[in-house]
Amino acid sequence: PLIPEGPKARPVVAMDYNLYVRHSDGAEKPAMAGEFTERAYQAFRAAFDTQYNGKRLPLELGFHFTLMNNGAYWDALERFAGEVCVKADVECISFRDYVARQRASRAQASVGG
Repeated sequence: PLIPEGPKARPVVAMDYNLYVRHSDGAEKPAMAGEFTERAYQAFRAAFDTQYNGKRLPLELGFHFTLMNNGAYWDALERFAGEVCVKADVECISFRDYVARQRASRAQASVGG
């Protein structure tokens, strides 16, 4: 999904690599990791708050198993998850689990005609 990011809230795909390219043109800039972490966190949090206070659509964030810009995006994700995943009415699950739930829900809806 697209989420607003940065000072002008320009849309970006909610994935670490897309933030990496937006922030540093795909080149490591470890000295700016703190700024990139904060921008990513603010984008994640704003996207979550929009859904939490609105339609409650699932928020999907995509991550690779690599550290970009000195781990800025993983740091942002850890902070974000630590704040929202502990809410009683929020579930943080893998995409695999989400798909399984959707399939089970569709199967349940079709039982009994």
